[in-house]
Amino acid sequence: MGWQTNRILETIGTATGGTQSINYNLEAIEALMVTLQADVADGLRPPNATTGGTGPTTFTSTSYGTIATSSTGRLGCTIFNSGPGNLHVTLGTATTSTSAFSVKLSSGDYYEVPFNYTGLIGGIFATAGTAEVTTVS
Repeated sequence: MGWQTNRILETIGTATGGTQSINYNLEAIEALMVTLQADVADGLRPPNATTGGTGPTTFTSTSYGTIATSSTGRLGCTIFNSGPGNLHVTLGTATTSTSAFSVKLSSGDYYEVPFNYTGLIGGIFATAGTAEVTTVS
């Protein structure tokens, strides 16, 4: 999306000449709006400046637990398995188990939850372990 915006703005800057210039600019602005509307319809949102977040927090549960609650303000979440056990992570409301999960993190593994995913993140360690969790908002 960024290069399209820059290209349109560059083109607008070179157009001069009364009514022709106005019509040319309106066409370029309409093209930009169509692109932005398509991006929004596809679920994309423009880059946001981030000033908040939490973490790192520690997750150590050997029974199902919440790694990060649902949050419409969350832009991203990272999980680093710093302990010895395998961490099983689930995106969504399903209860995580060592046989039903979205991703398995071995010791030393790092995972970035898909950015702009705002739902519940749950997890469970198969054996004792520690994970560092950071959310970005």
